[in-house]
Amino acid sequence: MSFHILLIENNSLESQASLQPCLTEEGYQVNKVHTPQEVAAGLQVDWPDAVVYFSFPGAPGLDTFRQPMDTIGLQLPWLVVDPDGAQPLPNDRLVTGLTTTDPEKIAKTLQTILKRQKQRFIRLPGLILDCRDHLLLRDGQPFSLTPKEFKLLHLLIQNADQVTSRREIMRQVWDTDYLGDTRTLDVHIRWLRKKLEENPSRPRRLITVRGVGYHFVSHPDE
Repeated sequence: MSFHILLIENNSLESQASLQPCLTEEGYQVNKVHTPQEVAAGLQVDWPDAVVYFSFPGAPGLDTFRQPMDTIGLQLPWLVVDPDGAQPLPNDRLVTGLTTTDPEKIAKTLQTILKRQKQRFIRLPGLILDCRDHLLLRDGQPFSLTPKEFKLLHLLIQNADQVTSRREIMRQVWDTDYLGDTRTLDVHIRWLRKKLEENPSRPRRLITVRGVGYHFVSHPDE
């Protein structure tokens, strides 16, 4: 499993001073940005497992960089690398500070942080599901999910590219074997399609298999 890292650092750094090479060497997928606007744009493409902020002179405060994530309710762990100790750190369990640029120390600290992020995000083409905070990113647009919407979508994704029966859905999501009235399921499918599909009336991801159940398509463009 390759973790995704959002790296915030001065874009004028020479390559040997950047943290990107050491993060890439550890096997992480790194998206390097410089401004809060670039952070916001990056969140429309990917939700990282963690953020590494290499503090630099004249940079906006930490809260400014966190604001795009706060707007959509996305809570991520941060590693703030601040050799000068000039960046005030909030009293927040999600923020870890380092005053060294030693690659080994950074790698070890990041490994500890990422242990809590295992299996949090499910990434599919054009789709990211946050299994901790029940958020969904579809083609750059974030959505929040109700507990039942999340449980239903998670089940369908686990059974992606095969049919999940209505009986199995009712058993797993609503804890019942009763199939006499599944209107609640139909309503939740309709709600999910509004968040999953570009055109809910012509679904490409969440397909009805009449008389059986539903088929979640993981790669609708193939």
